[in-house]
Amino acid sequence: MHELPQTRDLAVFVAVVEGGGFAEAGRRLGVAPSTLSRTVTRLEELLNVSLLRRSTRAIELTPEGRQLLQSAQEIVRQTEALADLAQGSRTPRGPLRVNAPVPFVLHVIAPRLAEFHARHPLVELTLDMTDRTVDLIESRADIAIRFGPLADSDLLHRPLGRAPWKLCAAPDYLDRNGWPHDPADLARLSQVRFTAPDHINTLRFRGLDAPVAVPAAVSAANGEAVRSLVIGGMGIARFSDFMVARDIAEGRLVELFPDRLEAAPLDITALFLTRSSGLRRLAVFLDWLAEILQDRDQAAG
Repeated sequence: MHELPQTRDLAVFVAVVEGGGFAEAGRRLGVAPSTLSRTVTRLEELLNVSLLRRSTRAIELTPEGRQLLQSAQEIVRQTEALADLAQGSRTPRGPLRVNAPVPFVLHVIAPRLAEFHARHPLVELTLDMTDRTVDLIESRADIAIRFGPLADSDLLHRPLGRAPWKLCAAPDYLDRNGWPHDPADLARLSQVRFTAPDHINTLRFRGLDAPVAVPAAVSAANGEAVRSLVIGGMGIARFSDFMVARDIAEGRLVELFPDRLEAAPLDITALFLTRSSGLRRLAVFLDWLAEILQDRDQAAG
């Protein structure tokens, strides 16, 4: 009978992959990188395969390494879940890196982050903001927040909520250019467009057979830039509701044709490779995030 890998060796392998290298994994685990390297080498010798291609700057999974990673993550997850169950009163602590779109951090997480810190002061949170989709391993993120359908749904994930769309304009812009009485009237206005994804720029309405074509005033790659341009009176644009809820409430923007805009809400999902980064701190953050999104939905309803 072949000797099976030890769970601790699999946990080291997972930590090295998720950390993007031995140095970062060593920092997270408080272990010398050379010790981790020897552990992975021992695992490779036991399995008689090469799991990682090492270089001075990075590591890369071999096909065998990728095959092992998924099984190793599940083994580590189950082991740590059992340990966490046995230590249910353990205080969440340690580093947690979250990658999320810029608007989601600015409008959802940041305004209420003090609440999370007050509940869990020993969780060392790092927020990485980007408007592009990231690879969890390459970005060294413990959690990534994604919108819409998941291209990599084989990863561990947790649905957090949905974000409806709102078509908005600044009141003074409409005062200058005319308030639309029907969606077809939007063709006389201008649109602030997202350079990507382009589907956000498509405006469909119930009762109309084709999208309304609105001339472009300017395009921007960043959601916050689009929002600022619309508030500044450059034209109309479609936003996720969390981006503009406060602007609408405080009168900087108005919503146009809320009952006729035809756009399916975006699914909001948290992705994570494994709970080996710390089951308790990962779980309490996801619970808190789901809670504040539910609070937002209840306030909107």
